[in-house]
Amino acid sequence: MFDPNALQQLSQLKSNIRSQKDLSQGVVRTTTRRFAFVNLDDGREAFLPPEETMRVVPGDRVEVALTTNRKDQLEAQLERLIGSEFSTFVGRYRIKGKAHFVEPDVPQFTRWLFIPPNQRKGFEEGDLIECRLSRHPFHHEGKAQITITATLGKPGEPGVEARYVSAKFQLPNEWSEKAQDQAQAINLTPITAEPGQEDLTELPFVTIDAESTRDMDDAVYVKARENGWELWVAIADPSRFIAPDTPLDKAASDRASTVYLLGQSITMLPAELSHDTFSLVPEQRRPALVCRMHIERDGSITDYRFSEALIRSHHKLSYNGVSDILEGNLEGTDLPSERQELLLQLYDCATARSDYRKQHALLMEDRPDYYFVLNDQKKIERIEKRERTKAHRIVEEAMLATNICAGELFTRHPGHGIFSHHIGFRPERLEDALSLLKEDAPEYEVGDLRELPHFQKLLRDLRQNPDNAPAFETLLPLIQRMLQAASLSGDASEHFGLGFPHYATVTSPIRRYHDFYNHRAVKRILREEAPSTPSKELLESLQGRLQRARQACRQLEQWLACDFVSDKIGSVHTGTVALVNSMGIGVRLNDWGIDGFVRLADGDTKPAFDSRRLKISLEAQQYQLDQTVNVVIQGVDKERQRVVLEVVDEATAERLKAWEQAPASTD
Repeated sequence: MFDPNALQQLSQLKSNIRSQKDLSQGVVRTTTRRFAFVNLDDGREAFLPPEETMRVVPGDRVEVALTTNRKDQLEAQLERLIGSEFSTFVGRYRIKGKAHFVEPDVPQFTRWLFIPPNQRKGFEEGDLIECRLSRHPFHHEGKAQITITATLGKPGEPGVEARYVSAKFQLPNEWSEKAQDQAQAINLTPITAEPGQEDLTELPFVTIDAESTRDMDDAVYVKARENGWELWVAIADPSRFIAPDTPLDKAASDRASTVYLLGQSITMLPAELSHDTFSLVPEQRRPALVCRMHIERDGSITDYRFSEALIRSHHKLSYNGVSDILEGNLEGTDLPSERQELLLQLYDCATARSDYRKQHALLMEDRPDYYFVLNDQKKIERIEKRERTKAHRIVEEAMLATNICAGELFTRHPGHGIFSHHIGFRPERLEDALSLLKEDAPEYEVGDLRELPHFQKLLRDLRQNPDNAPAFETLLPLIQRMLQAASLSGDASEHFGLGFPHYATVTSPIRRYHDFYNHRAVKRILREEAPSTPSKELLESLQGRLQRARQACRQLEQWLACDFVSDKIGSVHTGTVALVNSMGIGVRLNDWGIDGFVRLADGDTKPAFDSRRLKISLEAQQYQLDQTVNVVIQGVDKERQRVVLEVVDEATAERLKAWEQAPASTD
């Protein structure tokens, strides 16, 4: 038996040694090389050598002992694993000799993880799989193991891309039994008027949306007044049937929004509810939250009132159909003349609002939409470029006006709603913006860009360029890329990006949870109930899930776009420079809306890169943001899911286009 005194002495010795170490905690950041770094809690960064890197995975929280190595670099030795968030992930099945691995699809992580024999049955090289880490390498001499949790399919299978992306970004696609039961009960509940609810079913509301849209959550009506218009916006109201903390509410919060992946949508609420029961389908009574606004001839909103109501959409109209009527093309329309007059009044009202925002807020540039039409194999068959129409303006201005009113209402009743918040410049880029403005437009009076009026003026002047200054045209894309992304906030706050003093979205409660949440907030105000302030945890969760959904949609589009162009190698296109870095330029093709990359740095070729002005030069040719270029599709980098482009001059582009359009030889 061991001497208790000896054991106590040994324990004390270990404790003394540990107390003499320079210990710190942080999070592991892996690289594409064999080594990693630990981002320490105090802001420092410590090098993690290869033998230590084998014992961790990305995002591990660890305690390390710090030393200084021969390169005078702070170096970390692992002491203990505090926690790991590396759990479920996706990747490709790899076979090397007799060993089987998964190649994880995880940024900055290139290590293959071992698949034990009992997990290998039925799999082949290249299969796409979902896994979880079943044995962490920290306590097993750097040897990790995984368990395969789902088979996603083989490359090229119809729809495998969407399944893979959904799994990668953990987009939920199933409903709990309790949520399904609640949805079924709602479908069986008759829609009747409630105390205090207005009956507006005779008011001729109309919906305007894409022809294929089924989750219609807004309808509009307008009535001319002596000095302007009375605009009514009715918003579908699922909060009438879904109470807080019920199964459907929790599921909607977890999803945060409807995700429109190419070829399918993952709805925030069950499809039978979002496409039918709650949707403002024609000739059906539906509960709604209605915003009634007085809009003057100059476009200003002088009064508004929210109310709970029952409404009935009298017509489902498409963007194209409404645009035809507004353009005077009445051929084929059976819409009554009084409804046609309604559309004309709606467009006049929208135009007044747009003109008002141009003077008093900020207008974004109208950009075309690109519709990816898929075939039976779930691949892109064609891409349709569609310009925005007058009908889009009607809907856009009506929704913006409603959300402005909601923001103003929440500002007067603190603690109730979720604001859409935008602070303008990223704090770390503000000085860069001021420096560029001082150099390129020294006579321009900038003002304090942390205040909304000065920010508004700058962006308006850059976009409208009242002095026709060449410097404004080059400054605009640089300035816009220094702006902060919008976020969600429980505090009354400004939205610099739109130029509004307050903004809170309520117009898409079927599709976005924070809009759904804001419906309840408006109702609490109308009923004079105490506020239910959104928690920090809820806001962070919604923000994170919205970001993941955007990333998923973007990755799927790029994946399918690479397949689409794979048989179009050599085709010539006009594009716009959307990205500049030290390696080359990213170009968006104007006809398809697809992004590709032109690599300018290659081997000994090192172009001159100006990181401050985002310019790159090679052999007297210079490229910068928003520049128009001619490019040829050279190939597809499948590993990076990137279209490979080459810049060509105007003469070469014209020659290649002529060759493309020439009739095929019969020889």
